[in-house]
Amino acid sequence: MTDRRPGHPPLVSVGVPVHNGEAYLEQTLTALLDQTFGDFELIVCDNASTDRTPQIVAEFAAADPRVRSVRNPTNIGLARNFNRVFQLSQGRYFRWAMADDLVDPTNLQDCVDALEADPGAVLAVPSWDLIDGAGGPARGGGEPASFTWDTTPGRRMQQFIDMINGPSSIAVLAYLSGLVRSEALWATDQLGSYPSSDQVLLGQLLLRGRFVEVPGRSLHVRLHEASAGHGIGTGDYAAVHRTFFPDTPPRNLLRWRATRYRKMWDVLQRASTSRAELRSLRVRYARSSALELLP
Repeated sequence: MTDRRPGHPPLVSVGVPVHNGEAYLEQTLTALLDQTFGDFELIVCDNASTDRTPQIVAEFAAADPRVRSVRNPTNIGLARNFNRVFQLSQGRYFRWAMADDLVDPTNLQDCVDALEADPGAVLAVPSWDLIDGAGGPARGGGEPASFTWDTTPGRRMQQFIDMINGPSSIAVLAYLSGLVRSEALWATDQLGSYPSSDQVLLGQLLLRGRFVEVPGRSLHVRLHEASAGHGIGTGDYAAVHRTFFPDTPPRNLLRWRATRYRKMWDVLQRASTSRAELRSLRVRYARSSALELLP
């Protein structure tokens, strides 16, 4: 076990953005703190919760010096809270941890080892599976770590588009919980306040380097109807709006789509080495079953 050194920035920062997460938060924080790797800080950014979340976080912070508690006085929306917890971090590596997911004790060590061994990788993600609200197996089963990302940005982007267009599209949830080089994440737009902004973020990271998938299933992604981003994938755009903009009138859906496409078009252009490759990537992305074409 690598212990946190007093007076020195941690090697790893783990950020937990949470809003009304009392149902699973204690399980999540316990699992995150029970790591074989110890040189990390755990930042919990409470987005103005109205349930027992503040009390739970305070108890963990009082019991473990690695835990740093931050609370927003008002709900600033899902994406801004995700970004804030990253912006508060100090580590060379950063990992978002969803307030309802679970990890095994080797999760951080496995991912740190992978990034330390591969300077060309910007993000490491372990094998993962899906669990339901009770912690049992959920639809989708497990995903083995057998995918190899290409060394060229254009080819990596093609692989990424094929992933989100296929049966592994839910893998984006796992990749967003991977361990990333902080300097690479700072170079992105971070998470945007619009649906599918995680795809844009991962695309921007792929411009800077490869992803590496780590053998050993240590991430358990929980799917349940009370999750913070549940409405994003249901077509309930009123719920989506509340997720991102809790205190403003509903936003036009076309503006969300336009923002997403504009951002992704820029990523594809930066990844391409020719007009033909750019055209091919744009067609692939527009046909993705995870997205809708602009009317």
